[in-house]
Amino acid sequence: MKRNLLWIISLGISGIFLVLIFNQIESGKVLAYAANARPFPLVLALAVSFLANCWLATVKWRYIVLRLGLPLSFREAFLVKMGSAPLKSLLPFRSGEVSRVIFLKRCRNFSAARGTASILIELFLNILIFLIFIMAGGIIFRISLDGIIYIIAGGLGTGFLIIIFAARTSPRRWVRLLLSKIPYPRLRGGLETFFTLHRFFSFRQILILLLYSLIIQSGKLLTFYLIARSFELALPPAVYFVILPFSVLISTIPVTFLGIGLREGSLIELIPDYCSVTGAAVLGPAFIFTVVEYIFPALLGLFWTGKFTRKLLKG
Repeated sequence: MKRNLLWIISLGISGIFLVLIFNQIESGKVLAYAANARPFPLVLALAVSFLANCWLATVKWRYIVLRLGLPLSFREAFLVKMGSAPLKSLLPFRSGEVSRVIFLKRCRNFSAARGTASILIELFLNILIFLIFIMAGGIIFRISLDGIIYIIAGGLGTGFLIIIFAARTSPRRWVRLLLSKIPYPRLRGGLETFFTLHRFFSFRQILILLLYSLIIQSGKLLTFYLIARSFELALPPAVYFVILPFSVLISTIPVTFLGIGLREGSLIELIPDYCSVTGAAVLGPAFIFTVVEYIFPALLGLFWTGKFTRKLLKG
């Protein structure tokens, strides 16, 4: 009942954002731009999405799980990653992520704490790459986003300091004391593992993970570029290295269904501020970006969801 209520709330918030978007954009103009879109760049965008969000994301997650102590074949890791994708997309507030943890616990007797940590590490690295994109792009292109760039820079520095101090032997006691107050054992154990990454990953291995994350998140920039070219939109580099990462970043806040509404709304508000493109011209590519990057991998995952859920329930 609670999960259904959360799902309804996330859909409702997405609906509110979409109503606000279409109240300020003429739908006729959006359809006119969409009618002239070229299909070939869209096909390339789908291919990039599959390679980044399905194949390479599986390689990265499998590498994380391996370092945490569980060797998985690529085939099994791909089954878990793809089979859980529709559940992650359909269930509200990213709660579907727990299906991966349950699968590893039941089918491979892998610690729920470490399974949770694998997802936290994956999410953290993705967010970190986008923060670096936004900060570096803001400095290079002299865009502050009304001071948000400075907040991100401060947040990055603070985050690194927290991780460095949390990983040291002496301060680790107060980290454990703080974490002990979290009432959810799985999350608490996942965070404890996250804050002691040095036990599982060498500096070189962390760099490898960052490289994986960089390529995967760069795939999002490339798909948006291909979609924009399909609509014959010539957007400046600042859009791809500042505005788009910022939009994707805020859409990870788990309050709407698949980030729909937050992502499109931020793109149509911000892109016209930095180039001579109207919000109506941006809305079509923004929606297709959501389809290519988020809905397409989830729908593709349906081919594996049946086998994934049967193995999960069988244990």
